[in-house]
Amino acid sequence: MLIAFGLATPTVKADNCLLAVGNLVANCGFETGTFTGWTQSGNTGFTSVTPGAANTGNFGASFGPVGTLGFISQNIVTLPGVTYNVTFHLRNLGSTPNEFRFLWGGNLITTILNAPPSPYTEFSFSVLATTVLTDLRFGFRQDPSFWNFDDVVVTPGGAPIPEPTTMILLATGLVGAGIKARRRRNNKL
Repeated sequence: MLIAFGLATPTVKADNCLLAVGNLVANCGFETGTFTGWTQSGNTGFTSVTPGAANTGNFGASFGPVGTLGFISQNIVTLPGVTYNVTFHLRNLGSTPNEFRFLWGGNLITTILNAPPSPYTEFSFSVLATTVLTDLRFGFRQDPSFWNFDDVVVTPGGAPIPEPTTMILLATGLVGAGIKARRRRNNKL
């Protein structure tokens, strides 16, 4: 089962990912000036790390694969049943055809297809880990121009999601406590 919630909000210049407490992503802002920590696959043509692609810091990634998707990925150490917050910044410099994909653990979380040019925008998602090692993957295609990508953050979002039977037990206990409190109040009257 995959649970994902998403939100995209325009931002001016968000905090550098290096300042995010508990960030699990290596080379989150491409500040090494390379793709160190990331695995590239698919169509890697017209792909680079460059100062001109930075949202914050000195470097950002630039992707312009033509015709097919190019990917970057990392294996993130996760705890099954725990929700993680994933944020990143994405800018589209060109017109169509283009495509962007975000995948978590092999599951497609979002696709952007034939987007108009846009400034850096922060995207934020809550995703559930189901294994101890989760594949974080981003795909890019931008035939006439480039996507810019920066400031990738993955942090634990909270306690494990309870099983449905746990929720039923909790609800039963709360109803029982409410009935007991009501009886106690009625006995005092």
